[in-house]
Amino acid sequence: MAKVITTFQLSGVLWVLVVSDLDLTATIRVMRPSEFLESTIKDFIFNVNSDYRYLKIGYYVSLHAEVIGNPVIPSSENIIDANRTPILLLRASKAGIPTIPFLVTDSVKKIVLELGFPVTVFAVNPFIYSGYKIAHNKSALYRAIKSLSMNYKFAVCAQPLKGEMFSFKSLFGKCETDDEEVRKILEKVYEVFKIPVCKLHIQKVEGKAYLCGFQPLKRNELSPNDVQQISREVLLLSKQDDPVND
Repeated sequence: MAKVITTFQLSGVLWVLVVSDLDLTATIRVMRPSEFLESTIKDFIFNVNSDYRYLKIGYYVSLHAEVIGNPVIPSSENIIDANRTPILLLRASKAGIPTIPFLVTDSVKKIVLELGFPVTVFAVNPFIYSGYKIAHNKSALYRAIKSLSMNYKFAVCAQPLKGEMFSFKSLFGKCETDDEEVRKILEKVYEVFKIPVCKLHIQKVEGKAYLCGFQPLKRNELSPNDVQQISREVLLLSKQDDPVND
């Protein structure tokens, strides 16, 4: 288990504190989320958790840091935006990240008329995190929308499937792949949203890569090597003069 080290402040300079539910191996200052949420500690906060879903522990750590006046990575706004596929794609596109055109609707007819088949369907409902569903016909599309919209209570985000979908673990914007386009997308998404641990869904079309969606990683998806990599990244970032902009 990571050692918990008491925070301190010297001459008005904020020191970096990592708040994490992972057993990080680096010699860094770490506090468990449950302890941090009960504190009024003043520090620069690295929120390194496995779950950044809305109203889950990773979200609350960033929100608590902001409420008590601490700078924090990632911000609660970025957590919410990344988990809402249409907002994720809009912000990504503005930042120059390749994306697929999308349609936000609860209408099967509209999806068929404007996008055709096959399509990938992502939830817009903030409480569904099951990735995406692929529909090759109307029956499958009806099932996908019903499932991801909580029986048509929410819209969905539909995207044309022109190639093949892949999912990548993103650890501080890095992953084990030789695909340079994928690596650039992961790096840029981390640069924009600053979410250290997540899964990104990417569509490859004729050799080109396009960002399609975001999903939290489950604890059992993180290997011991992943945790070691996260520990190394946290150690490097904790030594930077300006962790927000570096």
